[in-house]
Parts: sequence; structure tokens; C-alpha cells
Amino acid sequence: MRKVLMALAVGAQMWIGSVVAESPKGSSPTIRVQGRAEAIVTDKTVRLGDVAQIDSPNIQDDEAIIELKKIAVGVSPKAGESVMLEGSTVLERLRNEGVRLDSIRYSLPRNIAVTRAFREVKLDELERALTSFLSKGEKQVDVKQLVVDRPIRVPTDSLGLEVVALQTTKPGHIGIDYKSVAGSDEVRFQLKAFADEWRLMPVASRPLVKGVTVAANDVQLMKVNGTSVGRDSIENLGDIVGRNLTKDIGQGEMFKANAVVVPAVIAAGSRVTIVYRQSLLEVTASGIALENGGMGQDIRVRNESSKKVIVGKVSDPGLVTVGG
Repeated sequence: MRKVLMALAVGAQMWIGSVVAESPKGSSPTIRVQGRAEAIVTDKTVRLGDVAQIDSPNIQDDEAIIELKKIAVGVSPKAGESVMLEGSTVLERLRNEGVRLDSIRYSLPRNIAVTRAFREVKLDELERALTSFLSKGEKQVDVKQLVVDRPIRVPTDSLGLEVVALQTTKPGHIGIDYKSVAGSDEVRFQLKAFADEWRLMPVASRPLVKGVTVAANDVQLMKVNGTSVGRDSIENLGDIVGRNLTKDIGQGEMFKANAVVVPAVIAAGSRVTIVYRQSLLEVTASGIALENGGMGQDIRVRNESSKKVIVGKVSDPGLVTVGG
């Protein structure tokens, strides 16, 4: 490109605001660059061809004109926004690209208002993107109302929208993260919505009393509104079945973390065998359990010989393992 531009005919006339420069006598430049006071661009880069009319009466200048139009002279604003581009900045970019300013005729205003073209997103497009996202996810969300309190603008070459994430902001409210698809520039934005989030939660299939061990047929999955699910509600069936209840549970009631415990296979005060393991060494001793313990739980025990209190894991009824 620079070779083409450097070969342009010598001579120039410049106007920026009130500044005029006369071209050298005897010169006859044929390419004319006429700047615009306002320009609308579609790409994320502002090029000379966006902000100026470039022409010549000579067909041999066509290649040089094409190269001139491609020169980047600024960065576009966001879709629907405007920035001011100084004429002197345009000239500086041309010089940096190797353009001899005395080889063209140019006239640029002091400031050029550059606006990024846009299209305004419609509500149905927002709803389609949200519906597509929800259909692929595990969460069951019923959106009552999407809140669009401002115009949403994306580049004109954007091919659509997609939802990338949902956040529950407070009960009955969600935040939706959108982004534009493809196009010259990616646009991200968030909208709010009123929505009910439904979850499949384990609940008691019949009334259960304190102390019973929960069986598989004592629990069923039920669709419940997410606003009624507490932080301590248990979602995993494996954390309920086979556990003992510490309080009564009504039919249809969710299980709370403090309502179930691992059944004790060692009772506090009972005699246990303590197995000390380290590398290939294994030593056994008698001890007394200082607290109840279920399978896999860590409990405190006292060595009957040394009277030392240690912590070990319940590995079998009456057996506590310490170390590897």
C-alpha cells in the first residue's frame, strides 16, 4: 500500500478549520480527499473511506484510492454512540501509513462526528434467546416478566443474541447475562426478570417420627418453588436414606441438614478396639469411645493404657482406626 501511495503525484491543498496550505507551484495532484463533518460506521475500526469521499478523474488512480480507503484512522464507539475524530488525527494516521500529504488534495473539517451504526433489539429476540438457554439447562425456571428498561443496541452485523448465564439475585428475581452473536463487535449486557425457579427436592412421602432410620420408600422427589428451599435443605437422596431422624418430619416436608444424622455404630462410653496404622506397622489397643459415631465418622476415644485422648475414624462397629 505504501508503495502505491508514495507514487502519487506531488502537490496538495489543505483546509482544517481556518488553516489553508497552498500546493507547490506546477504540481497537479489528481486524487482528492474530501472529509465529511459526520460519518456513520459499521465496523469497530474507523477507516479513511468512512469519513471522507475519495476520488480522482484518472482511472490509473483506482488502486491508490482503494488503498487510501482502507487506512485505519480511529476506533469506533459502541453501537449507537458517537465520538469526535479530529481532522489533525486523520492526517497523522495518513503520515504514519507512509502517505505523502503533498501527493493528494485534501480538505478535512476540524472535527468529524463518528457514529456507530446499530440495530435495536426487540423483546421477542430477547425472549427467544432466553427460552433457548432454559431448554438446555437443568434448572426449571418460569419467567413471568422480562424487564427491559432501556434500549438495547447491537452492531448492525450482529447475527443474534444468546444467554450465557443466569443468577438468582433474590427470591422471585433473576439476572440474565446476554451477549451478541458474531458481528464486528461483541456486546454484553444484563437484564432482570421476575421468575419462579422450580427444583426437584426430596421430601417425606409419609409422616416420619424422630429416631427412625429413613428408608428409600420414605422419600420422594417433588417439584418445589426455589424460594421455599432453605440453605440447609438437603438435595441429595444419598444424604437422607439410611440416616436417622433427629426430629419428626411431616408428609411433603423437605429434609434439613440438622434433622438427619448418620446412625451410630459405636455408642459413647462403649469399649472399642483402636487400630494404629503407620506405613507397614499396625498396633492395636483397647479404648473407650467418648462420643457416638457412625460409619466413616471421626470420633474421640481414650486409650485405656496411656489414658491419652485421640481422634480416629469409625471403620466398623466397635473398631476405630488411627492413621493411614
